Amino acid sequence: MSGPLRVLLAGLRAAAIAVLLFATLYPFAWMLSTAFKQNSEILVFPPRILPTHPTLDHFREVFLGGTVGPYFANSLAATAVSTLLTLALATPAAFALASHRFPGDSGRHLGLGFLLLRFLPPFAIVIPLFVMMRSAGLIDTVVALIVVYTAFHLPLAIWIIQPAVSQIPREITEAAAVDMAGPLRTFWSIILPLLRPSIATAAAFCTIFSWNEFFFSLILTTNKAKTFPVLVSSFVTDSGPEWGTIAATSLVAITPIVVLCVLLQRHLVGGLTSGAVR
Repeated sequence: MSGPLRVLLAGLRAAAIAVLLFATLYPFAWMLSTAFKQNSEILVFPPRILPTHPTLDHFREVFLGGTVGPYFANSLAATAVSTLLTLALATPAAFALASHRFPGDSGRHLGLGFLLLRFLPPFAIVIPLFVMMRSAGLIDTVVALIVVYTAFHLPLAIWIIQPAVSQIPREITEAAAVDMAGPLRTFWSIILPLLRPSIATAAAFCTIFSWNEFFFSLILTTNKAKTFPVLVSSFVTDSGPEWGTIAATSLVAITPIVVLCVLLQRHLVGGLTSGAVR
């Protein structure tokens, strides 16, 4: 490849990266700016990126209104418990699917069937789910959200972890069997540490999807168990959206996810580059 052509391709690559970064970061920058703008500045034309007179009024409204705590606690409980439960079920399931020798190629098709369940439209099963939860007395409870989130994210977690299990050499488990280690000891002491990057990747995806989930929280809860996304939607009133409060609440909502991704960054890179997500 000639020098000018190499320079041209490098320039096109840099331009594409710049465009993608702008498209990704611009909405976040606008939300950050809106959270600190006064109401009179938010909808001015031409729009201003930076607030002329920064204010913390929107954050005061969010934190001093007394509504953030319960919503945050509900989101945190539903997300944390459902993620832990999903990982506890998905890891041994992925290990079984990857290590067990199914007749023919049925194991791969079974794993694909699990993944297809993840793409089931939520509105297609919301009525049966609502009836089941009402019959069990779980409407407007965090338990209902935990059950639904776990059921929906379990196929995704299995799909993420299973390829990593398949990449573990069979000689490792055979050596453990020679050393008189049973299946549970082999899984807990040998396989599980090797799956740490993939488990972290699955945990990050499950956490993000659960934290941002809106539809089931809106349908299955009425008052006591509503989550943070429902709180954000509540600021769309009859008089119009309260853009400043929405931006401030959204900024507070994304903070735990950003912190989580930073903490899991090293494991995420390992999980994504080792074939955990294809």
